[in-house]
Amino acid sequence: MSKLFPDTNIQLVSGVIQESGTSVVEGHKNQNPQRWIKVENKVFVGLDDGLYHAQYGQKVDIAYDSNHKVVGYWNHALNTGSETSKSGVIGAIALALILTAIGYYGGVWNFIWKGINEWWLTISIIFIFSLYAIVWTPIFAYKESKRERLAHELLKGVRGN
Repeated sequence: MSKLFPDTNIQLVSGVIQESGTSVVEGHKNQNPQRWIKVENKVFVGLDDGLYHAQYGQKVDIAYDSNHKVVGYWNHALNTGSETSKSGVIGAIALALILTAIGYYGGVWNFIWKGINEWWLTISIIFIFSLYAIVWTPIFAYKESKRERLAHELLKGVRGN
C-alpha cells in the first residue's frame, strides 16, 4: 500500500557537490536518462534547475527520500534553495474534482459506455474511477505536501532561518 503514495521518510545530507550529469542511474526504478548529482558519495535524482546547475565544490544541504529523490535543498554558496509548493496540491485535487463532476453531471458516462449492456460493469468502472479521483488523488497530494513541508523544516534548521 505504501508504494501507492509518496515516501515521507525524509533524510538530510550536507556536503559539497562532487559530480553531476544526465544519464541512466543504476539502482533506480526509472531506467531512462535523468538528472543526477553526487554529494557525499551518494547519487541523488529528481533535481530542479537550480540544484542541477550548481557548481562543483559548492556546499549544499539536500533533503531526500529513501529512493534518493531530492525533496528540497539549500545551496550555501548562493544562499538559494527550494521552497514548498501548495499550488500543485490544490491543482491536483481541483482537477480531479472537476473531471469527476463533468463525468457525473455532464453525462459523459452515457456516451462512453453506451455499447455495454452489463449495467454492473458500467457501475464498477465508474466506482473505480471515483475511488481514484476522489479518494486516492487527495491523499497522494496531501502526503506529497506533508513530505515537502517536512523536508523544508529540516532544511530550515540547518540554514538557521
